[in-house]
Amino acid sequence: MDYWKDFMPTSKYQDVMLDIHIYQMFSVGVSCGESTTSISSNIIHHLQENQRSNAQHIQSACGWGSSLSSFHLPVIVGEWTPAATDCAKYLNGRGIGSRYDGTFPGSTRVGSCQGLTGHASTFSEDYKTFLRQYWEAQSSTFGQGQGWFQWAWKAEKADEWSYQAGLANGWIPQNPTDREYPNICD
Repeated sequence: MDYWKDFMPTSKYQDVMLDIHIYQMFSVGVSCGESTTSISSNIIHHLQENQRSNAQHIQSACGWGSSLSSFHLPVIVGEWTPAATDCAKYLNGRGIGSRYDGTFPGSTRVGSCQGLTGHASTFSEDYKTFLRQYWEAQSSTFGQGQGWFQWAWKAEKADEWSYQAGLANGWIPQNPTDREYPNICD
């Protein structure tokens, strides 16, 4: 968010809003829109996003709250996902692999994509729990701005990206304000 701090000052512009897309799998870490001061925050900030632990993904998502709520323009998070890897087929382009499993050109393998993408029936209960926790952390935090839209309603062979599959498999609640982890960002 620092990049946009002087963009369209409210003294000159009215009725505008900033649409940002927050994903944590495509680049060197940019953990949140805030300055990082603690050692643990700085470590998370500089990790490759796909190298973060589940807890670090959640912590990074939670870190966006004050930036979204205090920015000089209204901010909507127009794209985000409960997926924490780029393992979904074709996500990076047809015939291009993923950063997570090291098949993306120039990437270094973090781990296997098995069990992290595809049909929800292949997901462990621990992974579904993480998807729920990460979804709650992001939806709660991103709601501190002007709102959010999860990408996408439906995804081919990538249920971790699908709102529809999340509803069907329990990591997204039927009522998006219901929380199993109401203090996830505390």
